[in-house]
Amino acid sequence: MRRLRIGSKILRVRDEPEPPPSHPGAPTPLVCIHGAGMSGVVWMDLLRQIAPARRIIAPDLPGHGQSDPWHDSSTDLYRDAVGTMCAHLKVPRVVVIGHSLGGAVALRCAVSWPERIAAVILVASAARLDVPEELMRALAQELPEGDESMVEEMPASLTDLAFSPATHRDVCARWKSVLMQATRKVVLADFALCRGLNLLPQLDQLRTPALLIGGADDLLVSTDQLAETQRAILGAERAIIPDAGHFPMLEQPAAFVATLKQFLTKIPS
Repeated sequence: MRRLRIGSKILRVRDEPEPPPSHPGAPTPLVCIHGAGMSGVVWMDLLRQIAPARRIIAPDLPGHGQSDPWHDSSTDLYRDAVGTMCAHLKVPRVVVIGHSLGGAVALRCAVSWPERIAAVILVASAARLDVPEELMRALAQELPEGDESMVEEMPASLTDLAFSPATHRDVCARWKSVLMQATRKVVLADFALCRGLNLLPQLDQLRTPALLIGGADDLLVSTDQLAETQRAILGAERAIIPDAGHFPMLEQPAAFVATLKQFLTKIPS
């Protein structure tokens, strides 16, 4: 774990292995961006399975986990936090992978800095996202009162939609108790960012290698949304993981890691 001081703020970053591979031809580092209201914890299992062969960097975005808040949430704020982090770590070129809202942030990175992004990977994410009004209302009712109250467990309304019926209940119980790591205000702001989000017009000139990984049983981001984004990115690939919902990397980790590794072999160091 690293604590990066950026101005007066602290950004908490998981950075494995230590020291990172530095030999000629070392694989391009993988930057992992978490989803709404979460933290880099969502990538912990991936860290263990991919490192030490490849450097894995997983920040807690501003206002999430152990990172200080910066200012009001936006995809551009989160994009800039990723870019600033890479500059502080002296990592000039990365593969960026983002889950859910983090996928939108990953796309913003790829569109804004094509020379710095070797590839972009979306997990349960797409260029167009949305959140049903009934889910927003349920979250507002279920989350603890007070904008500064910490959300320490995934609300039932979200859990019901997030996991595949095929996912073992022990896996669901384990992750629902640790994934949410932000205040009520940040969680609601993040989900509000997903409402009506449409990055499709920004993808016309994107030539970065891309992979979209979805869960066959995802009720939050459909396979149709993934297919639409795939069509918008020249040469993009798509993989659907059976018996997985919104968290394919947690629900079907072996299939997810195999899919990810296969794609990464195509990306030059």
